[in-house]
Parts: sequence; C-alpha cells; structure tokens
Amino acid sequence: MPSDVLDLFCELAAVPSPPGEERPVADLVLRYLRDCGLEPDEDDAGPRIGSTMGNVYVRLEPTAEGEPLLLCAHLDTVPPTAAIEPVVEDGVVRNGAGTILGADDKAAVAVMLEATRRLLAEGRPHAGIELLFTPMEEIGLVGAYAFDHTRFRARTGYVYDQAASIGTVILGAPFSQSLEVTFHGRAAHSGMHPDDGRSAIAAAARAISEMRLGRVDEETTANVGTIKGGTATNIVPEWCTFRAEA
Repeated sequence: MPSDVLDLFCELAAVPSPPGEERPVADLVLRYLRDCGLEPDEDDAGPRIGSTMGNVYVRLEPTAEGEPLLLCAHLDTVPPTAAIEPVVEDGVVRNGAGTILGADDKAAVAVMLEATRRLLAEGRPHAGIELLFTPMEEIGLVGAYAFDHTRFRARTGYVYDQAASIGTVILGAPFSQSLEVTFHGRAAHSGMHPDDGRSAIAAAARAISEMRLGRVDEETTANVGTIKGGTATNIVPEWCTFRAEA
C-alpha cells in the first residue's frame, strides 16, 4: 500500500466515529477535499437524522467525454469498545488496543480521497467524478436515505463497502424485513386471581416457539432479537412486545 494512502487511512481510523458522532472524521474529509482545491458541501441531514454531520458531497467537473461516475462510502463505524491505535504489522494494519479498527468503511474513504488527489494533481482526463460520504450507515443506511439523489449527474456508481476479494463487484445486496409484534392480554393479580388474567408473555412465547428461526434456507436467516413485557412479577402481564427480523 502506498505510504500516502496508508498514512491517510491510519489518520482516519484513529478518530472514533460511531453512528451519529461522525463530526471529527467529517471535518478531516472536508479539510482534505478543500486542500485539493475542491468545494465540498454538507447537506442538512444531520439534525434530521440525529447525526453530528450531514452528507458530504462534491463534484469534479468533467475534462473529457465519457460516463460520469459516482463513488460513495460511509464515515461511521461500529462503536469501538476501547481506544483505536492503528499499527502496521507485517504489512497489515491492526488496532493495537484490541478493539475495532474501522476499515469498514474508512479504507474506502482513504482510497477515494487519495484517488481524487492523484487525479487532480496529475491532470488526468475524466468524464466527471462525484464523491458522497454518508453518516449512520451501520444502523440502516440512514444518511444515504436522507440524501437528495436528484443531485447526481452520474448514472453509474460504486459503493465501496464489501469485504470481498479485490476486483469483485457486487450487483445485489441482502435486505431485511423487520417485525415488531405486540400481544395484548388481561391483567390480574397472579397470587389471588390468576384465572382472571390472560398472559401476553405466554402468548408471545407460544408464537415465538412456532417461528422458524436461525438459518431458514441458504439465503435466509431469521431472529427474534428483543422481548419485553409485563409490569410486575405478581401481575399477569397484559402486554408483551418482541422485535424480529428476517
């Protein structure tokens, strides 16, 4: 890996950016783009989606005929559980503190920035390049959904966010359907009049026991992730809610 890209990646990775708290990394990206002579803008999505940053977008005007390209990556990572101390060992970047490194997706961010710098510095002809850096991808592509896609001139784009072999192009992606199911029962004192009650928790448990969970087939998985209900141990629970996805 060229030293410029490696140094840039390590600088980006060292700054924590869990979903909703991407401001410090966004400022690094904005400064880098401005140092390249570009004029990036940041939309107003941040306050609307609960992030400290909006979507960062910049367009390089074309210098040749051809197909404009969109390049996209996200700035958030899964939350780190300790410090982030990027170290290079045997040609591999690791976190010396033992928690996440943040290569998802800061490896892509570093490559996009360095490629843009080289393209401009070397005066390479291109048909138009658009860069988009989004927040809050890890919790459901929230930033990307909030971006005004009508701003794109490109009709071909690459989203750099896949842990596959170099050169692999992904044309489809998994998706999920989420469920939130609430059962309503009848409250009663469980010590004095249990027969007057109808347990919502028992009903939810019977429903869950009948669901096909885990690996359903070679392309499908299902999981019940959270369940809560009731008000006290001596009251037959009148409500219970579980959340699941497939």
